[in-house]
Amino acid sequence: MIISLDMTRMNAIKWVDKENMLACVQAGIAGQDLERDLKQYGVCSGHEPDSMEFSTLGGWISTRASGMKKNTYGNIEDIVNNITIVTSKGTYTKSSLWPRISSGPDMNNLIMGSEGNYGVITEAVIRVRPLPEVRIFDSIIFYDWESGVKFMYDVSKT
Repeated sequence: MIISLDMTRMNAIKWVDKENMLACVQAGIAGQDLERDLKQYGVCSGHEPDSMEFSTLGGWISTRASGMKKNTYGNIEDIVNNITIVTSKGTYTKSSLWPRISSGPDMNNLIMGSEGNYGVITEAVIRVRPLPEVRIFDSIIFYDWESGVKFMYDVSKT
């Protein structure tokens, strides 16, 4: 059996804790909406997959997504501190918002990448970061394909 759920109405930021740099966000929020709404608090998640305008926080968690800025902000498993998931047996969430607890298995790792097989992710507590002071967008045009490939190879070695 396959079930398809429209989670787009679960798209709110429930709270932002700037002292601990955490935010509780509903799982149906699209990436571009998440960043736009977090900006009002002076923070960002930093997670930026190629599908950011169409994909959701819950989708990122259930697919263990990676983003273009992973070297600075980390992958989704580095950003998520807590997941709330609704299953056929009830609701699961950790009792602590902190990312690591040294007793017992971490159920968040089981849920991440599970593609919805264990239940429906309804919200997550994520780490947030201060907005960057400067954002620069630029491009480089290469004379030919070989020059571009050589440049990318050289960049990958630094």
